[in-house]
Amino acid sequence: MPVVLIVDDEEDLLLLCRNLLTREGFRVVTARDGEEAVWVLRRIMGQGTLDLVILDIMLPLRDGVEVVRFIRSQKNIGKVPILALSAVSDADWKIRTIEEGADDFLAKLFSSRELVARVHALARRVEKERDSGPMPKARYDLGDLVVDTYRYETRIDGREIRLTPIEFRILVYLVSHEDVVIRREELMKVLWGESWEVDEHNLNVHIWALRRKLGEKSDSPRFIETLRGTGYRFRSSALARMQEGAGKPASSV
Repeated sequence: MPVVLIVDDEEDLLLLCRNLLTREGFRVVTARDGEEAVWVLRRIMGQGTLDLVILDIMLPLRDGVEVVRFIRSQKNIGKVPILALSAVSDADWKIRTIEEGADDFLAKLFSSRELVARVHALARRVEKERDSGPMPKARYDLGDLVVDTYRYETRIDGREIRLTPIEFRILVYLVSHEDVVIRREELMKVLWGESWEVDEHNLNVHIWALRRKLGEKSDSPRFIETLRGTGYRFRSSALARMQEGAGKPASSV
């Protein structure tokens, strides 16, 4: 039975989410503030497994972004999917949360159907990864950029950069299809499975956060090219030189 941790300081919402997911076949653990969430996470790391975290961002004692950061820093649970919740519509909060490692973001007030759909999409992704086994081992040496799935590392100019699990998966997929245009729909299926309940804007934010960490400039993408209305392409050095020589600047997110 998959285990879900729900963290929210609103008692009614916590109860609603717990009842919904219990009926869907999940075992639910709860916490009501950021400090309690970290305490529960430490207990889970020592005693069992965790399959998903649903986390309110505006929490007392320790906010949700700090909890996301804590989860991603832990070896045992560092790759667990995180669905962030927030009543705040400020885009900066969403970007900051996803940059720190949240996989998906759901604004309050959401419908029961939407919550269940998002949870199942993330759960299917975890199940698919378990069935297919670990990520194929490979090392991509691309001049200034090195992507190493053996060590789960990304380096630019010899300096390691910290990517979230979903950012790393995006980068590996694009790099392994070098110079091939990857449609947005294909990338969303790779990341979230066959569910069409995922907000496309979340993909935009993940790509934006990844490119920012890679040192991309909005007017001159170094690695990831955006083809508006189509998708993305990881540019090889040869392709980049060809485009620059032809005077065709790439578009950007």
